[in-house]
Amino acid sequence: MVLRKIEKELDRFKKRLFYSGPKHKQLEEFQCKLENMPYEIYDKIINNSYSVQIPTIKSTEETLDKIINDKCSISRFGDGEFACMNYSRIAFHDPCEDLAERLKEVISSDLPNLLIGLPDCFGSLDCYVPYTRKFWRKYMFKKRQMTYSFLDMNRVYYNAFFNRYYLNFNKTDEHYQRCCTYIKKLKEMWRDRDVILFEGEEARLGVGNDIFDGAKSISRILFCPVKNAFNKYDQILSAFDEVNSDALILTALGPTATVLVYDLCKKGYQAVDFGHISEEYVCFLRKETPMELKGMGRNITMKHASNPDDPEYKKQIIRKIV
Repeated sequence: MVLRKIEKELDRFKKRLFYSGPKHKQLEEFQCKLENMPYEIYDKIINNSYSVQIPTIKSTEETLDKIINDKCSISRFGDGEFACMNYSRIAFHDPCEDLAERLKEVISSDLPNLLIGLPDCFGSLDCYVPYTRKFWRKYMFKKRQMTYSFLDMNRVYYNAFFNRYYLNFNKTDEHYQRCCTYIKKLKEMWRDRDVILFEGEEARLGVGNDIFDGAKSISRILFCPVKNAFNKYDQILSAFDEVNSDALILTALGPTATVLVYDLCKKGYQAVDFGHISEEYVCFLRKETPMELKGMGRNITMKHASNPDDPEYKKQIIRKIV
């Protein structure tokens, strides 16, 4: 009985010690500050003593309409492109001064038919799945000032997520219905057009699904290996010398594709930095959410990709850059 009383007193003492310790006080202070922050910010904003800036970014629907109706090209910038401009290493490209300078040229360009796409993650993140919210909160905490150094706050940007209409967003009935409508509109981009896909050798965009149904024809230019693609940029750009100027060019090769779209646009092509749209589409059809999304879901497993020896796929390949 005495031992039990002693044990209870020790337990009470440990609790008092913890809750009175400096770490607990810091945690409590931080929690109070966090809870009260929206009210403090609101008061500062309405009294004009505090302001924040975020870039103006059109919605995914507005971006898609612009691409289709005006036959615009689009170069997309995300965390990888900003890292390259900051001379940092990313998963599939080592630091490259030439690539960094070309990306800076693209993001500051003002071609009438070229849209510059940014991820719509500079403000509210409520519409996104928890992984995406966590990723961009951490990114903005560490990289916002670096990213802002490349942006023009007086410019209207377009949405880099126009090709990421499913995985990043909260899965609701309204979202699924929106995706159905969006995909129908997306397919209007290539309806009755000759399409040239420029992709990594293992990407196989659209193989095994009907995302490109309605296109007049599909041809492919493959690049291998994917890493450090910009080191062979002259070969990549020259691969389009004999491509019909009326063809729609869809590219998927990281930061190199961002620059390629810009150069092709200057040559009179409509080129779209498309990313891995095929996996996005398949995941939507199956209502899947991959358990692990790396870099906002770009490195989705290739489990849905069909056999690379498929005769129809092989027939579409018009060139390989190795």
